[in-house]
Formats: sequence, structure tokens, C-alpha cells
Amino acid sequence: MRYLYAIAVLFVVAGCSMASKEPSWVTQRPADPAYYNAVVRFTKKVPNYAEMARDNALREISTQISVQIDSDIYLKETEDNGIPSAELISQIRSSSRNKLNDIQLYGSYENDKDYWAYYRLSKSSYKAWRIEQRDLAVKQALNLLTQFDAATNDAAVGITALLKALELTVDFTDLDLSTAYNGKEVNLYNELFNRLHRLPECLKLQIEQKNLAVTAKLRRDHFIPSYIAYEKDANQYPCASFPLVFSFVRGGGDLVKNVQTDNNGNTELQIKRITLFTSPQQISLTIDKEYWLQSLENPVVKRMFSMLQFPVATINLQVSRPKAYIDYSFNNSSGTTYQDLLMNKLQELDMEVVSDISAADFTLRVIINSYEGDYVSTLKLYSSQADATVELLDTKQKKSIYNTSVSGIKSTGSTRDIARRNSEFSGVSEICNMVLFTIVEQYIMN
Repeated sequence: MRYLYAIAVLFVVAGCSMASKEPSWVTQRPADPAYYNAVVRFTKKVPNYAEMARDNALREISTQISVQIDSDIYLKETEDNGIPSAELISQIRSSSRNKLNDIQLYGSYENDKDYWAYYRLSKSSYKAWRIEQRDLAVKQALNLLTQFDAATNDAAVGITALLKALELTVDFTDLDLSTAYNGKEVNLYNELFNRLHRLPECLKLQIEQKNLAVTAKLRRDHFIPSYIAYEKDANQYPCASFPLVFSFVRGGGDLVKNVQTDNNGNTELQIKRITLFTSPQQISLTIDKEYWLQSLENPVVKRMFSMLQFPVATINLQVSRPKAYIDYSFNNSSGTTYQDLLMNKLQELDMEVVSDISAADFTLRVIINSYEGDYVSTLKLYSSQADATVELLDTKQKKSIYNTSVSGIKSTGSTRDIARRNSEFSGVSEICNMVLFTIVEQYIMN
């Protein structure tokens, strides 16, 4: 009996001891208003359960901070800039993550199956840290705002400074951002946002020509002067080294898309080739947003900048097909009606045939000479042969681009004259079927 009594006492003592080891926060959530706190539970079957418990605690405390931030953000600012407060909260929470990594493991408890962890973060130390970070950001952002306001000819540099200043301050829009600037008290974030919002109306773009006649498919460069200026206090300043982008609004082709201006704000649109026959086509000029977006890290500022509608300058293109003039002869005389076969084939290949050589981009020179053959008694037909030469010339430069010859083109007819005319037809048909496609595709519309 003595042994049984002793064993029973041991079980009671052990039970009381185990009960005393279980902290109260395991069953009852801590309610200390001085701290953000989180109690998390994880099964010990999960690998790295202690690390996963800490990650969950970070997320929970981060959510508690978000609730506080939500009540502190100036609603008017978020409505004006079009960025929902949820995005600002998410960004502020993300930017504060390095401080959350310093949260304190206040206590832990585990049994055979589960693991509990109690993490907390002092609200006062967190707030003090954020105020310290805000003050540093405000100091740096003020210098950047000064750079922007002083930038006239260096508008591109000024925009970079403005965006960097916004990246520094947007994470603190739940705090007071009042500061002195140019002798008056201002909200720094509002000052920065207002300048960004007005930026599009300060940039003046221009393409020197409003309309341009171009020929599709030809590799001929067109250079059209363009310009950008920054307007401030009713004065315009040329934008030096400013990134711009040209693009097709309608149509398509090869052009130099991304350019930068010189010190006088000048650049040029370079069209290398128009690939479509549609007309009219249109090309636009605007600022190259990607120049700045690629270097932005803050997603809220990136979205704000992306939403800006910058001015656009345009040029209209009146597009025509390549024009060809046919210089045709048969037996040293001007061509007959068979010349129409050449014209129809060229039109089928998307060429325009003109009667005035001065209006032509290309000259197609076709020379056919025929020779009388023998009389074929068994067929009661006269034979004839023809030789043809074909040459393509650049009309404006009077330069030969391509030439070839076709010889031994045979034909027959009931009379010598008919055989001769048939040799012309056979020669033209041979050129249409075997030569013109190659000429057009490889030497005109390549």
C-alpha cells in the first residue's frame, strides 16, 4: 500500500508540474496595449515548425500594423492620386519588414505534439523607428525636390530626382510629412505628387512635319526633325538628353523607336521602311516611360508614373505602292499590246505602273528580238526564235539594279509574220512567268 500511495503522489505532483509549465498565453491571448503580439501554434510533425511559426507571427503582426496604418493615412491624398489605400498599406508594410524581423520571441512552449510561440513588438519602438526613417527620407527628398525645381534644360534628370523623392516619402504617407520648403510650411508628399501630376502639361512635343508621302516596301530612309521642351513660368527650355519613343499608331514598318535629344532638345524620326500598303498611316512621338520605370523599385510610385498621360505628337503618312515605268521594245520598235501583259503582272505583284518616267521609282527595261526560223513542212508551220533581255533600274539614280537574259524562246505560226508575233508573245510570257516575280520580291520589296 505504501508503494501504491507513493506512486499516486508522484503522478499528482508530475501533473501539477506539467500544468504549471503551460503559460497562460497558450490558452488566453495576451492583451498588452503596448505591444503588437502574436501567439502561433504549429504541429511538430511539420519540418522547421519553429521557423514557420515565426513567419506566421510576422504576418499576423504585420496585419495588425496595417490596421493602424489604414486609420492614419490621409484619405484625400489617396483619392487624389488614384492609388487605393490598400496598395499604400501593402507597400508601407513591405517597407517596414526589416524592422519586423527584429520582433522578440517572448516565450515558447511545446508538448509531444505541438509547438507554441509568443512573439511581440513594442509599438513605441516601432513608431520611433519609423519616425527616424521618415525624418531621414524627408531630408533626402527635400534635396531631390530642390534638384527637380532647379532643372530646366535637364528635365530628364529632374524627373529622375522627382520620382526618387516620391519613392522615399510614399512609404510614410500615414505619418506627418510637414516640413519647411522655400520659406513656407508644406506637406512634402503633396508637393511631390502635385509636381508629378502637372508634369505632362509642362512637356511640349513637336514633329516638324504633319504629313509625309512615302512608298511602301522600299528601303529608303526618311528623316523628320522633332523637338521637346519643358515649360516653366511661361518660359520654354529645350530638354537635353531626353528619352523619347516613336511608334506606329496605325500601319507598320521599320523605324528607330528609342531616341535621345541633343543639347538643344532636338532629335529626328528615322523611318527605314514601310511594310504595309494601308494608307494613311500614323506615327506618334511621346516620352519613353520605360527609361524611368525600369529603375523604379517602389510599386506604388511605378503605378503612379505609369498612369500619367503624357503629350503625343503625330505625323500622318500618305502611303503609295512602288511605281514602275515600262521601257519596252520588240525588234527595235516600241512594244505592241503585249506590253499590257507586263503591266498586269507588275500590278499583280503590288506594283503601280505609271506612264510618266519622272514619276517612277523603277524602270523595267525589256528588249525582245526575234529571228526567222525554218519552215516545218511536216507541221506546215513557220518557226521563229526570240532572245530577251530584262533590266531593272533605279529611275532617280539612273542606276542598274538587276539584269538578265533569256535566249532561244521558240514559237511557230501559219505564216512568217504570225510566227514572228508569236515569238514576241512567248518572250513576254516567259518574262512574266519566270523573271518578274524574282525581280519584284528580291530587288524591290525585299
